[in-house]
Amino acid sequence: MALALALASGGWLTYYFSDKEVIKRQLSEVAAALGKEEQETTMQMALKMREVKNMLAASCLVTIPERGYNEALEQDLIIHYLIYYRNHYILLTLAFEDPHIDIPVKGQAVVQSTIRLRLQSTSQSEVVEKSHQVSFSLTRGDKKWLFQTITLPEALVR
Repeated sequence: MALALALASGGWLTYYFSDKEVIKRQLSEVAAALGKEEQETTMQMALKMREVKNMLAASCLVTIPERGYNEALEQDLIIHYLIYYRNHYILLTLAFEDPHIDIPVKGQAVVQSTIRLRLQSTSQSEVVEKSHQVSFSLTRGDKKWLFQTITLPEALVR
């Protein structure tokens, strides 16, 4: 009985701490940090953006295929853009749905996912829902998986 319990516990721990499961949990963390609530204070936003910054590589390659845009951006510039983007909304929630995670080499991952957004802009009263395909690569850092490359559709950066 004790052996079966130890094997079951070991199997669950192996699954829970597998790279794919850790990445899924981290995607949930970044989604929560990027979200914006109606009464978010400046301090709350700053703490959330610090969390996001800690999930970015020092330089991250951002690609927007429709615009022919492909540039390596520093963490701080990405955070400034995210703050600018979030300021257009009263409410912003997002979720990564059904991420497909491939780990071709230990310490590197490629993720493709649908991102589902619920938005209420500062100029509209209704909430709008959208979904877009995104892809990115991650590199294993000391404590977290870090975003190394991000490919976004143009509709997400307007």
